[in-house]
Amino acid sequence: MFIVEPTLSDADVENIQERLRELAVGRGAEVKKIAVWERRRLAYPINGRRDGIYMLADLRADPSTVKELAQQLSVAENVLRHMVIRLDED
Repeated sequence: MFIVEPTLSDADVENIQERLRELAVGRGAEVKKIAVWERRRLAYPINGRRDGIYMLADLRADPSTVKELAQQLSVAENVLRHMVIRLDED
């Protein structure tokens, strides 16, 4: 899950989705879906922003790939916060 700048246009949000998909697939991950949830109010201000666009990426990847994707999200200018959650396989 990650939160992006609320001022981004729909085209910019799609570009972020596509960049993440290309980065993940290029490193051998399986992308199940990348979904835009909605623009929501943040619990506390982040970089002076009170709102953010929440996005969810469902991936299957090796731990090294997940670590690299998290690193890329942490340095991306338009990403306010990110969180990686490991789901148990059913």
